[in-house]
Amino acid sequence: MTKIILAGLLLTLFAGTGASSDPWRSNSNVVWVAEPDPTLARELRRWPNADDLARLQSVEGKPKAVILQVLGHPRSVKRRPDGEEVWDYPWCAACRVWVRKGICTETFYIGGY
Repeated sequence: MTKIILAGLLLTLFAGTGASSDPWRSNSNVVWVAEPDPTLARELRRWPNADDLARLQSVEGKPKAVILQVLGHPRSVKRRPDGEEVWDYPWCAACRVWVRKGICTETFYIGGY
């Protein structure tokens, strides 16, 4: 009797380790390449507030994927010969992000003169 209970317990423990019975579930990993797309840029239709400026500063030292997630897509991207990218955002006045080797190295915003 003990052997039957032990066998049932082991069967219950290891039953979930096989392949998924859901044919729609995929186990493949999706790789997302984070590249800016100026056609997806959205204008900030107001003056930036403290939260916007904090979001801008928060991307320093972060990879492109995080920049795009936090700030969205830039209005324009300039690629320099040294490999640095300069992303300009459609905020009031000037908002810019510098990216080198896929990491944000600096951010800048000025609200006017």
